[in-house]
Amino acid sequence: MAEVYRAVDRETSGHVALKIMKRHLSDDQEIRQRFDREAAVQAKLRHPNVAALIATGITAQDEPYLAVELLRGKTLRHVIKSEAPLDPRRAASYGWQALQGLAAVHRSGVLHRDLKPANLMLETSIGPIERVVLIDFGFATLEGAARLTQQGIIVGSLAYIAPERLRGERADPRSDLYGIGVLVFEMLHGAPPFTGASDVELVERALDEPPPALDPSIPAALRDVVGRALAKHPDERYPDATEMAAALELAARALF
Repeated sequence: MAEVYRAVDRETSGHVALKIMKRHLSDDQEIRQRFDREAAVQAKLRHPNVAALIATGITAQDEPYLAVELLRGKTLRHVIKSEAPLDPRRAASYGWQALQGLAAVHRSGVLHRDLKPANLMLETSIGPIERVVLIDFGFATLEGAARLTQQGIIVGSLAYIAPERLRGERADPRSDLYGIGVLVFEMLHGAPPFTGASDVELVERALDEPPPALDPSIPAALRDVVGRALAKHPDERYPDATEMAAALELAARALF
């Protein structure tokens, strides 16, 4: 959808990430609306665990752009591929930080809708654990972020989509909590709870099967938090990101 450059903000002399819509897409109203929605969502958010929007505008060639916080770390996807399964203390910290950012997102009346390892950046921090930053709000609040095609296949990051969304039901903040549950499970297990030889098989398993058991060496309290987040029905999950973060923090105390 866009090209991203490292650029200099002339007002501050600081470096930013400059995201410019590709010229051949600028006349596509659906893509342009998604780009505009991303800017509108990030403009509402100011939190250390959410990528900061610095400026928006349109180039002389009528290309919308966003200037956002320049992130120099790795994605969680990269870390999982190269290092999983992660130490439970590290996985719990990443999950807790993601929930802090997500709570701020939800307080702004926004759903992320596309939580997956590629959309969490890990930035160097002064502490022993990297800072987690939520990125990519292009699908935020868009009702069609995961929709049925004419062939009946869901479009989206299937392994991280809550069952109610797979059924075509309305999403709410608890749908994002399911995505965090999948992320923590994947960090601890090395793979998402549900996979399949085809999209149809993956969806069927996510709707009908319980997630596989995590390694028994992981403390029961942490396994319980993940299990509740992965509940098939949203009423059985945590009511909000703040409560899930508190439960994860309590479970993590047994790890230190």
